[in-house]
Amino acid sequence: MNVKNYILRKLVGDSSNTLTVEQVQRILESQKDDDRIFRAIINSSLSNQKLQAGNSEFHINTSTDFGHLLLNQLQSSLQSIKSKNQLLSFDQFPIDINQFNIDISQTDLMKQQLQYIYRLFKATIRQNGDGLKETQNYLANLNQAEQIIESQYAQQCIMKAPQYIQGIDQINLWCEKSSTLYQTVISTRQLLQESKRTSLKKQLQIVEKYKSIQRIKYTLEKLMILKQTFGQLAQAMNKYDDNAYEIIPIMKETQNNINKYKLNELKLACISDNFFENKIESLKERIKSGILANFMKFDEKKYYSLLKSYYFIEKHYQMQSYVTQIWGLAKKSISVTFKNAIKLFEQSYIPHKIYQNCQDEDLLQFYKLLYSELVEQMLNFHYCNRFHQENDFKIEEEDGNSQFEEYTEQIRQSYLEMRQLIWSQIQKKIVKIINAHLINIKSLVLEQLIYFLGYNCLLIKRAEDFSHSDSQQLTKCIIDVYMSFVQQFHKTNLKSISTYLQNELYQRLPLTKDSKLIQQLEQLTNLNQVNTKLFEYLIEKREENYHQETKKTVDFQDLINNDKEMQLFYLFEYQNPFVLQQEEFDLIIKAIWIKKYATQSTGVLNQIESVLSSSSIRILELLPQYALLSFYHPSCQQQIIANFLQLLELYMFVSYNQLVGITQQKQILENFSQIMKFDESKEIEFFVQTYDSFSDCLVLQERFCYFKRFVQKFCKEGIDFKEIDIFASKEKRQFVDIAERAIASESLAYLLSQTKSVFSLIGITSQNFDIFKEVYNQYKEFIYRNFVQTYIKIDGIVQYVPQQRWDLKDLHNENNNIYLDRLIQFILDQRDRLKSIGGGVIPPNAQKDIFSFLAEHCLNVLLETYGKIKKLNSIGRDQMVFEYTTCCQSIESSQKNSKEVVLNPKITLMQLEYLKVFNSQQYEEIDQYIQKSKTLIPLRLLYNLMSSSSSYNKLSKQQKKDIQVKFFKDYYDTFKLF
Repeated sequence: MNVKNYILRKLVGDSSNTLTVEQVQRILESQKDDDRIFRAIINSSLSNQKLQAGNSEFHINTSTDFGHLLLNQLQSSLQSIKSKNQLLSFDQFPIDINQFNIDISQTDLMKQQLQYIYRLFKATIRQNGDGLKETQNYLANLNQAEQIIESQYAQQCIMKAPQYIQGIDQINLWCEKSSTLYQTVISTRQLLQESKRTSLKKQLQIVEKYKSIQRIKYTLEKLMILKQTFGQLAQAMNKYDDNAYEIIPIMKETQNNINKYKLNELKLACISDNFFENKIESLKERIKSGILANFMKFDEKKYYSLLKSYYFIEKHYQMQSYVTQIWGLAKKSISVTFKNAIKLFEQSYIPHKIYQNCQDEDLLQFYKLLYSELVEQMLNFHYCNRFHQENDFKIEEEDGNSQFEEYTEQIRQSYLEMRQLIWSQIQKKIVKIINAHLINIKSLVLEQLIYFLGYNCLLIKRAEDFSHSDSQQLTKCIIDVYMSFVQQFHKTNLKSISTYLQNELYQRLPLTKDSKLIQQLEQLTNLNQVNTKLFEYLIEKREENYHQETKKTVDFQDLINNDKEMQLFYLFEYQNPFVLQQEEFDLIIKAIWIKKYATQSTGVLNQIESVLSSSSIRILELLPQYALLSFYHPSCQQQIIANFLQLLELYMFVSYNQLVGITQQKQILENFSQIMKFDESKEIEFFVQTYDSFSDCLVLQERFCYFKRFVQKFCKEGIDFKEIDIFASKEKRQFVDIAERAIASESLAYLLSQTKSVFSLIGITSQNFDIFKEVYNQYKEFIYRNFVQTYIKIDGIVQYVPQQRWDLKDLHNENNNIYLDRLIQFILDQRDRLKSIGGGVIPPNAQKDIFSFLAEHCLNVLLETYGKIKKLNSIGRDQMVFEYTTCCQSIESSQKNSKEVVLNPKITLMQLEYLKVFNSQQYEEIDQYIQKSKTLIPLRLLYNLMSSSSSYNKLSKQQKKDIQVKFFKDYYDTFKLF
């Protein structure tokens, strides 16, 4: 805040707002050279007096320290002025002091007086240039006079202050009115300026609208020119589509109009410097797009128009040859077909999902839709080829018709050559999709897989008819996927059957003729005959519609023949080749798979009695499924058969372990070739005891070599025992009863018979059946012989044989030996016992086999007992032959059917020869017999024959040992061959 304002606010007022003398003195002292302070103080005092008291006279408030000080200051100032000696008298100057009593507005007069004084003495100064001192004194006097005048002026101001105040107020009032008027003028000016701007803007808008109207008018004029120029071309392109003969002349006329009206100057995007060339290129692309669309859906008229147009442009406007472009267009159409099929499927069947994740029925629907689209496209390609074959190509507008005919012939040849490429391209894309679906396909159930394979069969047949080429790519992929499914399916069945076998009790279960399983088997065996009739019915039914709609129905004319199986693929509707009723499709699929063979008897399944255990029934239930799987492709059939036979092998292997015992089977079979190592340093009795503990070991080695190899191979390759865990599992109770062994054996025989019958009826044969049959025969003989040798004891009967005299003088022809009668009766009683076990649970075939092995075993025991006799002459040997022959005849004569043979003729012949060479005097004869009979006669009988001969007993001890070593070494060498 400045001093002036501060003093003006504090000059007059309440005692609380008055200034002290010290404060005023400090202010005046700091501003003593500024007379304006006093003037301001006076003006302020006058204003406050007027506001407070309304007096017309000026008063100084002497009651305050400041007012008193002000009065004293004014008085002292006046006195000091008057007391100066240099002060001139007022009379010396022509100045009227009373002039200071005039109004404040007459101050100009004072200025005139001062100017007059200056002019008065101006000449004196100029004339008396040397009187400088005089002039200075005069100037001093002038200054003093000025002070006097100012004092008088200040006095007059103080005395006339109210009038000044009133004039100032009036001036303020005028100022306020002037300010109001000024604001009014300013607002009016602003309003005028705004109105002027608005007016100007409206004028500009009017001008702009006028210019816009002029431009629109100009544009309409140009548009009318453009309409006249391009309208005819647009109409021609809509009317004539892709007909270059009609469109190109109009294009040329359009180009002339462009030049005529100078439309290039418009610089429009649709009008370029190379308008005609660009339109030709556009027409080329339209023709290519039209041909591509025609590959998707054939239109004869459209195709012919496109063909002529392409030829015309190719001939006159440098377009790539259609022959070189056709394959690229075909590839593109194939890609579009795949994309359309996938898009249609995702929109129709699995919205908001992708086709790669579809499963089960959705997966089948996808391939059904895709293959239908592909077949339709192949039919469209076939239409193009047939169109070239059936039509004569002549162009009236062209002179060189022969050239166009040659051109179309080249195209037809390209279609013929391209068929294989088209099918190859389709196969590549299908293989890629199938590989992406591999996991989903493997998760299908068998029935769904059959449909999947059926769709592929139909597609391959149609495609091969179309392309005249094989389907190696797709077939290989399908076989790989198919075999992957088969392996997974088979592995699951192996685990399931192994579980059944672990809980198997080998009890004979009934299998009635009306059971579901029998119906399935009969359905398989009769499938050939049923489908043949149904096949002919379907063909006859569909052929009626086929002939009625010849124009609509598609056929590959060069492939139609008399083979009804081939004609099956022309039975589908035109729009969608796979639209069939579900029942019809099922039957057609089966008819495709099953070839038509000569009618065979349906009673094959009943040629062997049905004996089934619980696990064998489960295996039999899987037979129809494996049979259906084997239909797909010849290269897979043997593997499918091998897989199913592996189920039988598993049954054989597990039942063998349960019937014979794990410990014994490991000793006899798994390590058969390493039962013992021949060591000459050991005593000969050790080898006799060792081999004797494995009775008939060399006989078994020869008879069961296939079975032994099967077990060894089965352990290593057939089954992963970490999963099935047969050997590592605790051995359950061993089945020792002959009925259990018979049921196990006969169930396996029934399974083998059914398997061979079913596969043979559908035209599939395999060497594996014969090999497995040989293995089965050895398996059966082994488990029967094991039971007979373990549980049939006749020591109580043959103990009387050594008690008889054998150095006879004559032959006893009467059958009066007690032990012989008892032995014959015991053997015959065993046959009756086999019939009665379990109420006849053992099948007749098994009874016959078991009885044969039992009789052979008893005869071997009798021969072994004969070999222990020391005192024996030739008559006694003849007596043995007689008794042995009598026993054999009694066994054979007990059979109701005279044609059936109980004993093995080869073994019987060797046993008789054994008795003839027994106690021979020539060891060479005995050695020859041993060499030819060691695979038929047990070891203990041959060793007894060697050691009991008189020629052997006459040798020295060392010679005997040498002969024994040679005997066992030769025996062991023969043993290793198997």
